[in-house]
Amino acid sequence: MAGNAEFPYTPVPESLKRLLVKIPSIGVPEKADAKWLAGLGFGGGNNQVSLSLMKKVGILDTAGKPTDFYLALRAGDKAKVGAGVRNAYPALFALYPDAHRQDDEALMAFARARTDYAAGVQRLAVRTFRVFTDFGDFDGAPAATRASAGGEKSRSESSEPGNARRSSVAAGVEQSKIALTVNIQLQLPPSGDGELYDKLFASMAKHLKGLVSLG
Repeated sequence: MAGNAEFPYTPVPESLKRLLVKIPSIGVPEKADAKWLAGLGFGGGNNQVSLSLMKKVGILDTAGKPTDFYLALRAGDKAKVGAGVRNAYPALFALYPDAHRQDDEALMAFARARTDYAAGVQRLAVRTFRVFTDFGDFDGAPAATRASAGGEKSRSESSEPGNARRSSVAAGVEQSKIALTVNIQLQLPPSGDGELYDKLFASMAKHLKGLVSLG
């Protein structure tokens, strides 16, 4: 049997994996049944559990007809397969959003809490889950796509008029921070005439005032 709906299993997980590997290379059956399985080389009682399991996780509908999950496996669409696995194990992924990365002990602890499986069956449930995760991508869009999307966003933001104005203002602020230092040295003639000194300092003040007004 396929076991508890929250953590189903097959007694032959490696056989299940070989069956899923075959899906991209075969046609889409009108109905997946024992005859279909036997024709693919998966006869025998234990392999019959794979049909029940595939129905339980949504690869087949209750009548045995292939679903979109099946078609995603056939097309090698890892993102859609990953979404299918998440939908098949909602309680597990609610507890561990990265359930596909959890170690066996964490998954077996989940099995102990949610099922009445014996230890050996817990291990089969974990191995069954691993079979499905091997075919999926659970990390969303590829890094290159995310980077491209980020680049497009940056380019679009930089092209907005508001951003252009902010850039201009920022440039103006930076320009306004430029400081001008003037070092003025006077060679005063030796003289005891205070009036001469007064005239020199008055002239210097006049010219310095002009420099300040330019800033």
